[in-house]
Amino acid sequence: MTIADLYNFITVYQIRNISDAAVALHLTQSALSKRLKSLQTELNSTLISTRNKRQLTITESGEVFFRYAQTMTTQYELMTSELAAYRDLKRGTIHVGTVPVMAQYGLATKMSRFMATYPQLNIRLEELEGAVLLHKLQNQELDLGILRDVQSQQLNPSQFATVTLADDALKVVLAADHPLAAKSQLTMADLAAFEVVSLNPGSGVYEKMGERYQQAGITPNIRFTTPHIETLLAMITGTTRVTYLFAKSAAPFLSDAFVTRPFAQPLISHLQLVYPRGTVAAATQRFVSALTQED
Repeated sequence: MTIADLYNFITVYQIRNISDAAVALHLTQSALSKRLKSLQTELNSTLISTRNKRQLTITESGEVFFRYAQTMTTQYELMTSELAAYRDLKRGTIHVGTVPVMAQYGLATKMSRFMATYPQLNIRLEELEGAVLLHKLQNQELDLGILRDVQSQQLNPSQFATVTLADDALKVVLAADHPLAAKSQLTMADLAAFEVVSLNPGSGVYEKMGERYQQAGITPNIRFTTPHIETLLAMITGTTRVTYLFAKSAAPFLSDAFVTRPFAQPLISHLQLVYPRGTVAAATQRFVSALTQED
């Protein structure tokens, strides 16, 4: 007995006519009849009765066999589907878009472990500004994205799932000799008089900073924007300008020439993994698990 025999019998059961069932199965009537006869011989049971020439009759044994045939073919299809998904894990490419924070949050390490586990599965990583990343996600140009909550909130939650990867606090960054460096924490009133340099709109920092000024009823004097942290730090060196950065993302760039100070009212942001809802490729599912598991 083969899987094909099970499907053959199910078709005969549903159509109740050997000739029509043979057509549906792309078999000759003779070939189908031989397979059914061989099946009944193997089972030592009569599954169908052809005494009625117009429509065959399913015996009680045939009814029992039909139920099991349905169960077995369903399990077979589930098995082949899962095996196909496993094969997908062994080849192909996952296209990931991210804001440029991979190393600071330990994600590069997790990604490296994933690549070691699945050596034939490649990752195409694009480091993008937030607005570009959102556009590519919405246009299905990426399998998933890594971005801040202020950006992911712009996506339709019915279309995209989100998983928090890390939390980070927005800090005020100052030159070490800045007048505010003597304070242990800062209020918006402390910051109101100072020029601001910032990461670009869409960075997540720009939006969070803007919210804090707006809540305080202050219009910030934003003199300069850039996508690069190194440039921001150069722009505050030897000046009284201030900038704002998330603590973990800024850490690799800071030296003794700079200090960071928390807000009196802490401002926390969530770094999130975002991917389309619905059918997700097995490779993408495993990738999500790899990035979200605890070390």
